[in-house]
Amino acid sequence: MSSLAPITKKVVKKVIPKTTVGKVAAAAAAAVGINTIRNDSKPADKKTTAIRPSDQIEAAKGGITVGQEGQGLTLSGLPKGFQISGAGAAQFEKGAGATVLANLGLKERAALLANMGRIPGLYSPGTAPSPDFINKMLMENTVIPRDADLKALDKIAAIADWSADTISNTVIKFANNPALSQQFFGKISATPKAVTSPAALEAELNNKFLDLFESQADPALAKAYVKEINALESKSKSVSAQQKEDILLKYVQKKANELYNLGQTGMVPGATDKGALGRVVRSIRTAYEDNGIPTNEKDIYNKAVQSLRSADAYKNVIDGVTMQASTIMPAFKDLFSQGKNAREILSPWINTRAQVLGIPADQIKVSDMYDIGSGATPISIQDYKKQLYKSPEFKKTNAYKERSLGDMQTLLKAFNIG
Repeated sequence: MSSLAPITKKVVKKVIPKTTVGKVAAAAAAAVGINTIRNDSKPADKKTTAIRPSDQIEAAKGGITVGQEGQGLTLSGLPKGFQISGAGAAQFEKGAGATVLANLGLKERAALLANMGRIPGLYSPGTAPSPDFINKMLMENTVIPRDADLKALDKIAAIADWSADTISNTVIKFANNPALSQQFFGKISATPKAVTSPAALEAELNNKFLDLFESQADPALAKAYVKEINALESKSKSVSAQQKEDILLKYVQKKANELYNLGQTGMVPGATDKGALGRVVRSIRTAYEDNGIPTNEKDIYNKAVQSLRSADAYKNVIDGVTMQASTIMPAFKDLFSQGKNAREILSPWINTRAQVLGIPADQIKVSDMYDIGSGATPISIQDYKKQLYKSPEFKKTNAYKERSLGDMQTLLKAFNIG
């Protein structure tokens, strides 16, 4: 049986709907002091229901729809007093909801609005009254309905007429039964996910183009970039920095391909393939990191774009990084000339540092290891280990604290203390 099933048209002091939802709604209404009388104020005047059956038939032929407004019609789309089969007489006219609110105390009015805000689809997206909004009004000792609230109440009133129930009860029934609400008011579409503003994305792309090509991006290309980023943001739970960079590099590569006429024989193999610039950027970035050479993103991007021109251009960039590493750590210049990077060469010292200080090897920066190869010959592993045991970093480790505690206990025993 529907939770909005008609009840007897005989008006009593308190109307308790027979369904489970109806009982819950009536109990909720009673809890906040909402009157459950049929017309939310007083019984309908029986004189207003004296409409001849022939008149009812003629009115029904008009095909009036629920909630349609017209001269002499109620919100239910029927003439006032029209007898609804199995229910009562149509009576709620435009403004009936405002009358209900006006007859309620502040707390009861606030409770009714709060329940209305819980009804899916009753309001346009973003216009339902929030608990915070209602509480703020209560703090000011006033609860004033907005135009959106009055229109929402009139929607409820139209349905209340057909179910022979009060407006207040009908509100509570819908608030407690979202599935039923969706059948009447439709499903609420999911709130669109927040995305980066197009202006911010265009500025980001133009700044990158100015760094690399000394000109802004073509408007059509910028619009395509914004569209792709926003589409990814709206579909994914989270967008990583790497995903955004890959898209950025794709559009940078398009510009580079046009500007340098890439794709001719002799160019870097696969240079015009999708994602080629991204691979080159990551390769150059890794070369700098693995050799402990400080750099910045602008230089990396510039070198990557230049590297797309030819295989020799890319090799020259990598050789340049290695040469810088040889200058910083001359003790390993022969190994650098063989194509090895600083992290590979320093691996024994890095592992020693990790063991002594109790930290993961991959968290140790190459730039922290310059002194190993800064002389004519590298520091021996044993000498480096001695340095570590004397360092401030070691004194912060658990190993140092445990050793100090053991030494103290030995000293106390020697003097028969403790």
